[in-house]
Amino acid sequence: MTVEGAEVKGRRMLTEGRLTVKQAGDGLKIFAECRGDSGAVYKLGYDPRFKQWVCSCPALGKRCSHLVALKLVVAV
Repeated sequence: MTVEGAEVKGRRMLTEGRLTVKQAGDGLKIFAECRGDSGAVYKLGYDPRFKQWVCSCPALGKRCSHLVALKLVVAV
């Protein structure tokens, strides 16, 4: 069994329809939800005030596949 990298996994999640963007727009915070492989739904987004991407998943400093999916559909 091969382990998917975050980039491949993020693209797969996007094509499987697991990402839902709740709010996005010029100068606004971006809010989204992404259903992980475990079925858990993670909250994620971007805060322009701090120029910071965040995700509630347990990746803890590793490259997050949920954020990869989100970054593929929004421009910051």
